[in-house]
Amino acid sequence: MVVMAENHQKPRFAEEGAYFLGILFMALGVACVSCSNFGYSMIVAPVYLIFTKLGGMLSFGTVEYLFQGFLLVLMCILVRRFRWQYLFSFVTAVIYGYTFDLALFVMGHVPSTALWVRILLFVLGTGCISVSVALFVHTYLAPEVYELFVRELARIYHKEFGYVKLRYDCISCAASILLSVILFGGGVFEHLSVHAFLEAVVSGYLLEGIGIGTIVAALVNGPLITRCSVWLETHFTFTQNAALKRYLAVSPAENQG
Repeated sequence: MVVMAENHQKPRFAEEGAYFLGILFMALGVACVSCSNFGYSMIVAPVYLIFTKLGGMLSFGTVEYLFQGFLLVLMCILVRRFRWQYLFSFVTAVIYGYTFDLALFVMGHVPSTALWVRILLFVLGTGCISVSVALFVHTYLAPEVYELFVRELARIYHKEFGYVKLRYDCISCAASILLSVILFGGGVFEHLSVHAFLEAVVSGYLLEGIGIGTIVAALVNGPLITRCSVWLETHFTFTQNAALKRYLAVSPAENQG
């Protein structure tokens, strides 16, 4: 078939490589968004709020993978099943946690006070996060629990990944706002004025950990991930290590054939 002939002409991309690149891009992307000071992404915001409330007792990355461990248990309850391969998502979370701490350390040395630099960091970070999730979609190795959660829900309910991701992000955004208000109060909304609101949008958070960037990311991440995924499929042929896949693939359907 012509389609197969075209596929053979595409560069090969090992799914194991997509996995490690996904971790790297995610850590870099979240670090860039964090340094932009437009508010943490809806995924990271709850972890940031918990990390801040703990007063630095644990590193940001450590709180991150512990939170993902909790989310993994919650996912198993919601989807009403458990597979030992799910535990590899926690391993991914631990690797990501340490990589994220390193990325934050590096980005901490980048001057990010100018508005144009902050905007650039936010755009770059959002793009890296979208590429990261798209890479995770194209690997059989377990992604972070966030993506595993969305992937499993999409599989169970037979929905497109981007469709479920957009709704998951919006729910996470609402939950982050609620958690911020509960733990740290109403932020700029406690003494609301047009001037204070506009100043907060430009200078930083509307609520603790929540800014205009949090809202923007919740709306654009789903569509961006879909576009990145289509681009990857158009330009690369993804290959697998059959032996590893047999033991580590998350979905039973991926072990067939």
